[in-house]
Amino acid sequence: MRRLIIIAFAVGVLAVSCLNPFSPASIDPSGIKPIVLQTEPDSVLHNFKYAYEHNDIDIYENCLDPSFSFRYTDQNLAGEIETIEIPRDGPSGDIERTRRLFRFFDEIRLETWVPVRYGEEVSGDDTLTIYRVYFQLSVRDVDGDFGGESFEALGISEFKFRRSSEDNLYRIVFWEDQSSI
Repeated sequence: MRRLIIIAFAVGVLAVSCLNPFSPASIDPSGIKPIVLQTEPDSVLHNFKYAYEHNDIDIYENCLDPSFSFRYTDQNLAGEIETIEIPRDGPSGDIERTRRLFRFFDEIRLETWVPVRYGEEVSGDDTLTIYRVYFQLSVRDVDGDFGGESFEALGISEFKFRRSSEDNLYRIVFWEDQSSI
């Protein structure tokens, strides 16, 4: 009986030691390790927030659809208001810009992050799920590598999600920062 208890204990220890809570299971087909499986837009927004707060470009990239674009309104050098649309990829694309943001700022916080489902939109054969997110973003260069800069932003963003036909997971197709609209 004692031998059976020792064997059961050893098997239990081995089973637990094979689990790593800091390395969640990867998903197919991409092999990316998301924090949660992106089966709903809420889970994509969860991973998006995690990626920002942990400077994790791999998780961030997995949140974006291949046809993703980001839009915002800004004032140009001449003082005119213009709408700017950024594609997902390329040297001035959203992923590269976000990679630089993650390098520049040591601390990124989305202290207020309130996603609210806003509706659906039919676009061709796709049905996009729309969320509005109320956010408060703060970024800081804690170690002073870039002059100790810090900034804050408060606003509303609209996200549109599509379910991928390849892996049946949701990703962001469109993100518009509506804070200055």
